[in-house]
Amino acid sequence: MQDRKLFETILGISAPWHVARVELKTDEKRVELWLAHEATRWPCPECETVLAGFDHAEERTWRHLDTCQFETHLHAAIPRVPCPTHGVKQVRVPWAEPRSRFTLLMERVIIDLIRPCSTVKGACEIAAVSWDEAWGVMSRAVARGQARKAARPIAYIGVDEKAFRKGHRHHTIVCDLERSTVEFVAENRTTTSVAAYYAQLTEVQRTAVDAVAMDMWEPYIGATRAGLPDGDTKIVFDRFHIMRDMTKAVDTVRSRNMARFFATARTRRSPAPSTCGCSARSTVPSDMPPPSPPSKR
Repeated sequence: MQDRKLFETILGISAPWHVARVELKTDEKRVELWLAHEATRWPCPECETVLAGFDHAEERTWRHLDTCQFETHLHAAIPRVPCPTHGVKQVRVPWAEPRSRFTLLMERVIIDLIRPCSTVKGACEIAAVSWDEAWGVMSRAVARGQARKAARPIAYIGVDEKAFRKGHRHHTIVCDLERSTVEFVAENRTTTSVAAYYAQLTEVQRTAVDAVAMDMWEPYIGATRAGLPDGDTKIVFDRFHIMRDMTKAVDTVRSRNMARFFATARTRRSPAPSTCGCSARSTVPSDMPPPSPPSKR
């Protein structure tokens, strides 16, 4: 009894759910917890209409935070409700997202590991999860963050591309330059990649944009011109690409001037043609003996 109450407190489980059984598997280093519920009515996950339970789905398992050195797994059969509008639906459980195999607390730990690690693989090794499982956790975390983000006007936007797999794939990233937040990500670096971001903005948000920083990539320029009011006047090329092109132009002019200078210098140093018919290369007779070598002292 005490162990069930302990895990209920640790998990934050409250009525109508409770821990029905605890099993410790020392050989497998696992703690198995079975959750059950009391007889009650459940809200539809789509419309929140409170309904009587219809039946239960098959038992599912979720990975939870480790208990000391033992992996902890939760087991439960989720009730289903017959919604007259949306049909038979599984109810939401308080400890996990739909279609997730991890509890919310476990997903939080995985995200906290991925952020400081240099690679996702390193975080997977620490958390003892697969790469696909970590990718699912990240996708759900991004979805939760996007759901919490309120639509607001952004004055200064940055548009750039990110190369993956040694440049074979590109993604377009749109950022809020004042808040340093990522606002939009799209595949490729085409006109439609940026146009999709502008299309989802309201008229107020499009009007509120004062400047869009970008490189001199023509698809980004065209999408901004078409997607924003007076978009042509709001494009600001970033300093890096301006300095790169200016340095290249200066180097090109320098190379041309140096080539012209050396060509002129060679022309001025070349000997004038002879008018007497003799060779200008040498005035020494051909039968003159060569000079004797210097004597050694």
